[in-house]
Amino acid sequence: MSGFALWLGVLLAGLLVLVSAVEIGVRVVARRPCRIGFYGSVAREQVRDLQDRVGVRTNSGPGWVHLGWVADPEREGYLVETWDGSQWIEAGRSRYGSFLARTGGRFRVMATDGLGRRRIGEVACEPGHGSPPVCIPRVAGPWRHLFRPAVHGNYVNDHCIFRDTRGNWRLVGITGSGNGDLDSERRLTVGVSEAFPPVDGMREEPAVADFGELAWAPCEADDGTDRWLFWSPHVLHRMRSPDGITWTDHEVVLSESVHPFFRDPAIVEVAPGQWLLYCTARGRWFSRVDLYQSFDLRYWQYIRGALSTGWGSERNSSFASTESPTVVRQGGRWYLAVTYTNGTSGFSGLLLTAHLMPDRASYNDTLLFHSDNPYDFGHYAGRRRGSRSAPTLAGSLEAHCPELVEHPDTGEWWVTTAGWPWAATLTSGEVAVAPLAWDAQAGPESA
Repeated sequence: MSGFALWLGVLLAGLLVLVSAVEIGVRVVARRPCRIGFYGSVAREQVRDLQDRVGVRTNSGPGWVHLGWVADPEREGYLVETWDGSQWIEAGRSRYGSFLARTGGRFRVMATDGLGRRRIGEVACEPGHGSPPVCIPRVAGPWRHLFRPAVHGNYVNDHCIFRDTRGNWRLVGITGSGNGDLDSERRLTVGVSEAFPPVDGMREEPAVADFGELAWAPCEADDGTDRWLFWSPHVLHRMRSPDGITWTDHEVVLSESVHPFFRDPAIVEVAPGQWLLYCTARGRWFSRVDLYQSFDLRYWQYIRGALSTGWGSERNSSFASTESPTVVRQGGRWYLAVTYTNGTSGFSGLLLTAHLMPDRASYNDTLLFHSDNPYDFGHYAGRRRGSRSAPTLAGSLEAHCPELVEHPDTGEWWVTTAGWPWAATLTSGEVAVAPLAWDAQAGPESA
């Protein structure tokens, strides 16, 4: 072997060792704040009481039914049976408190622990009819200013938009000082307006969730009596409000997640007294969107992946690339929007801390997936092979952490974009808003 070949081999080996060390180091450091476990906001000793209280709850839509219950996956599994007119026969099994079926009828859920069987509940549920068409979302007009704080921060990142009990529109979002520093984002900025979108933008009100801890990606939920504000990362915080204006009673309601890098919660009420929480997560190798279930907005349990990614997917950073999930229902079909960013290698994370992003266009790459139900948006393996690797991909939007807002009075749809001033290419720290169109395809696709 020549001296040059030997030198080149040593150099390549050294680079491989360096890259491997960076990858391992970033993953170890990034996972430090992540507490992993199933029960989260349900203590192990509470499971049996909650099972008796909740029983089995149903939800349904065109071509599907869903059964939900409180689970104890460390000590028991679940047998789902259906009545065929003369006897109970097996319809399927589940480890968690969720079962999605394509046919209806009478069902019962049995807990099995190796020693016997115990009935969780018995229900009847029928699917709806029809097949809602798939629509392709499109930004249908220019972006215009919506809100930027000036007193309690000077930019907005991930945010939520809702109406308070007075009928005013409110925006609550991540904020900080400077051009964007995730470690300094420890309170949530608030904007308010009487109309949406307002002609002159929203006015700033005092910040909320200022407890000296990270406060990312808020979302709001309404149980018919109180409003609840949730945020992350790594654990799920919440506060209560009677009107959506003044917030009190701060507590952590989920302290452990099934998969690491739990953040960016989005909560949707999918049936009376049944809520789903979609969140960013990371599996062993790939990014994903996880799904948690609650029957009271207090106790949450993981039930399944709402969206998985695998080989061929373009971005799978060590702290997850499926950011800012948000879910809406349009035309009878459900749509999951995910901002798909952060690259794949550990170097991407290091560059972020230095305010460097080689592929800035990816900061505004939001993918939208469709489904006929709110529980399963399929598997994503990249865009190169089209529908073969992304069968549920409905389209994409050039936006970062968008909210998809349907105005209840006019039926018009709007989309927002925001982000760090140093990274965003569509805004400079403000939230912007534009009209959103849904273009129907020629026919429905299988979800």
